[in-house]
Amino acid sequence: MNPVKVIGGGLAGCEAAWQISRRGYPVQLFEMRPSSSSPAHRTADLAELVCSNSLKSSRTDRAGGLLKEELTLCGSLLLEAAANSAVPGGSALCVDRREFARTITDTLENSPLIEVIR
Repeated sequence: MNPVKVIGGGLAGCEAAWQISRRGYPVQLFEMRPSSSSPAHRTADLAELVCSNSLKSSRTDRAGGLLKEELTLCGSLLLEAAANSAVPGGSALCVDRREFARTITDTLENSPLIEVIR
């Protein structure tokens, strides 16, 4: 079976690679870093956030909070990592950015159906 190709190791690309692999399909996840970066990036980790509250509100009466609840029901890797790396932030889902990105990177790089290509 040919692998599904996912371009970009940001939030969407990482979640897509994870969900595809959970359904039994091999994935090639392509990421430009560390060979090419942007001023906002500080590491070579996947799913690197630029701010600890980048994930916005957790309140389910807000669009972002409702989406997070739905993603949790779908087994979201990102939201599991966010929950495990959460820091206080009021109604926002704030995370320790390094811990969050490292968790995503380690999980995807060690997944038997995901090949991270840099």
